[in-house]
Amino acid sequence: MRPPLAHRLLRGCGHLPLPGVRGVVRRLHYTIGLTRSGEFQTNFDGLRYHGRLDDFIDWNVFFFGNYCPAELDFLATAARTTGGPEGGGTYFDIGANIGHHALFMSQRASQVVAFEPSPSARERFSANLRLNRLANVRLFPVALGDADGEAQLGSGFEDNSGSRSLCWTLDEDKDETVIVRRGDSLFRQEQLPRVDILKLDVEGYEKRVLTGLRETLLRDRPVILMELVGYDLKGGFRDETDLRNSLYPSHDLFTLRGRSKARLDAFDWNGEAAVCFPEERTHAFDHLFARHLISKPRSTPGPTTRAAAPLKSS
Repeated sequence: MRPPLAHRLLRGCGHLPLPGVRGVVRRLHYTIGLTRSGEFQTNFDGLRYHGRLDDFIDWNVFFFGNYCPAELDFLATAARTTGGPEGGGTYFDIGANIGHHALFMSQRASQVVAFEPSPSARERFSANLRLNRLANVRLFPVALGDADGEAQLGSGFEDNSGSRSLCWTLDEDKDETVIVRRGDSLFRQEQLPRVDILKLDVEGYEKRVLTGLRETLLRDRPVILMELVGYDLKGGFRDETDLRNSLYPSHDLFTLRGRSKARLDAFDWNGEAAVCFPEERTHAFDHLFARHLISKPRSTPGPTTRAAAPLKSS
């Protein structure tokens, strides 16, 4: 189904390279009262993308061309850094949802390994894999955690498939029983490749995922992009120390900010997106740091000195 003319005209506005255009389009969409029903097919980073206007992520793809552009910008930088100018690194997406970030990274990483327990989200992801005949993406129909077993995947919000969680639900009648695998065990069983970049977005289950990947994290020391949401517990972590203890030793931790371009700031527990680097890789991302994090370089060759990581791990 082709979206109505009003949607297509507003979409043209949303693709203009103007500051604040996303907020304007959202307000106009609400004010005009445009429907959120219908399907579409569009170009997404050189790929064909089939989506639905009643889904929050797809809605952003249709009107703006993508969702969370600062995260995509960061991941593209991470791919160039870990795999060289031509790519070649591996990208692991835990909580892949309908595949937006994984599809983007399929054009930048040699291998993409994704995990998504929701059957409906996974089918929409798989449909776009088939549409583009992508052979470098492997999708596992499981959640990752700290032990093998089963869990209830909550309903989430009606228009946002990415809000479903193993930690909470809004409607128990819409819950689904899903398979959970301990990451280290599954990775060994499937002989999965080294992890260069890890994206983790599991709506409060992050600590359990990292606990189950302890051996892999210590061995591979990947660049990590992780969502942190919640109140008393964020991602299952009590505080910053609890988070750091779940990561590999000798790391630097930052908060990802920015609307379209990625910007790294000093770690803020109240931020919603955290980035972790192994110390030996942090300097490769210097151009992303907010100005106040960068001080005068050392007199001898080496990474730029910065006042960032407030509690560098030992």
